[in-house]
Amino acid sequence: MPEPREAPALPLDDIRVLDLGQYISGPCAAVLLAEMGADVVKVEPPERGDPFRAWESGGLNATFVAFNRGKRSVVLDLKSEAGREGLLELAADADVLVENFRPGVMARLGLGHDVLRDHNPRLVHCSITGFGGDGPYAGLPAYDGVALGYSGMAGLLLDPGDPRMRGPALADAITGHTAAFAILAALHERGRSGRGRHLDVSMLGALTHFLHSAVAKKVVEGREEGPYTRPHGSGCHAFLTSDGRALLIHLSSPAKFWEGLCAAVGRPDLPADPRFATRPDRRARYDELHAELAPIFRTRDRDTWLAILRDHQVPCAPVNGIGEALADEQLRHLGIIDTVDEPGIGPMPRIRPPVAFDGAVLPPVRRAPYLGEHTDEVFSPVPGAGR
Repeated sequence: MPEPREAPALPLDDIRVLDLGQYISGPCAAVLLAEMGADVVKVEPPERGDPFRAWESGGLNATFVAFNRGKRSVVLDLKSEAGREGLLELAADADVLVENFRPGVMARLGLGHDVLRDHNPRLVHCSITGFGGDGPYAGLPAYDGVALGYSGMAGLLLDPGDPRMRGPALADAITGHTAAFAILAALHERGRSGRGRHLDVSMLGALTHFLHSAVAKKVVEGREEGPYTRPHGSGCHAFLTSDGRALLIHLSSPAKFWEGLCAAVGRPDLPADPRFATRPDRRARYDELHAELAPIFRTRDRDTWLAILRDHQVPCAPVNGIGEALADEQLRHLGIIDTVDEPGIGPMPRIRPPVAFDGAVLPPVRRAPYLGEHTDEVFSPVPGAGR
């Protein structure tokens, strides 16, 4: 398979970002900017660095790599005068500063936005918080699960009868993407005004904004959505097949998909069945329809069913594990991810931004840094030592 053509220029290759973030939401925002070409300098405390470096001091692990690839690492003790001065020195020439401390921490360190603005009026300072910079919950600790609970997202994901948490860090990732979007808007505005901005992006707000459809249905129609509202309304079902693997179908609203499904499973009688004659009927009797189809899908293996469903133009997909997803021929064709052996480290993922610019993809960024790996380089710049 030929390598995808790489873009000759990077959209943010003239932008310097200071990443003071820890854990996920702040580093997630910064890594998105790094993928677009920004020179992201990760500022970490001495000895252990970002808590996601975990037990090996200064080392790398999968979670840290995921949110810190493409960055350079410097060590600064922001609780010391020397560390504070070092940060202000870097901020004077930076375009963006990202942090996800609790409200008030930057001010207590002597690095509040007023101080940063005095040193660099063009700086875009993005503060990521759990609940916002002020308000009754502002001082409460907030992590991914907390934001999922308060925002209503958990109520749309958890089984009411068995409410166990599951899935990836959605709140952190959605907030990171929201912050990156806001940063780009502020940089665009700065191009006209010449002034930076202080952005406050809360996890609670980002998730509420993400759930705009559920919010609109509650406000406009008075309907409270639950974890099964969306699958019932969109005709989305998951079935186990004879080999114990699962597949998905998503019928949506066009009648041709429902008719194609009935033909695929050998049930041409179902379209005339008064229980399922219309889309509202199928929505109202979702569980009954699922019970009709589930035994049929148990009669053949997953790949056979997927081939049959595709032949009948039914929207369908395997329920892949991550390993299967990475091996998928379409993902490989897009060239989004591959691996490279780093000396002394072993295999590391190289992930490209999932965007093509005029048909050309952006190159993968370098590996995540060791703690303090670039301190001397950043404070004694070498030409071309950025990305």
